[in-house]
Amino acid sequence: MSEHGAALVDAPEQRKRSARPLLVAAAVLAVAGAATVAITTGGNAPEAWAVTKNADGSVTVSIRDIKGVGAANAKLREYGVHAKAVPMSKDCADLDESKLLKGGYTSPRTAEDGSVTMGPGDVPAGYTVLLGVSNLPNRATGLGLTAPMADPAPNCLAEVGN
Repeated sequence: MSEHGAALVDAPEQRKRSARPLLVAAAVLAVAGAATVAITTGGNAPEAWAVTKNADGSVTVSIRDIKGVGAANAKLREYGVHAKAVPMSKDCADLDESKLLKGGYTSPRTAEDGSVTMGPGDVPAGYTVLLGVSNLPNRATGLGLTAPMADPAPNCLAEVGN
């Protein structure tokens, strides 16, 4: 130190470089990348479920994935429709056909896209139409449905076929 004298003493102090700007930049890029993935993949996949209220008070139900059953059921209850979406499974027991209503109700209407439309007054109180949802490969995306069943309705339907 004595060899350099005053030159060393007067030298500006070196600042330590912080890694903070690099970390902030990496975080911004990560968020931007995640948003891009969400935008590009989110718009391509069909919704797992939809329950749409129509002008005449009826509702149209479409469920493409078993994951949409719970949310669809919440909407059906909110709209006062006596229907319940349930998963189809080979482990589920066969329906007790003695609990099926034989008449006195309006049948749900099915569309070519697999959706089902029904109104709040179509099924009498104390009965529920079951809307079966299958995730088996090579199954159509439509809902299977039953005649109204006496409550309490089962939580699944027996899967038929392969």
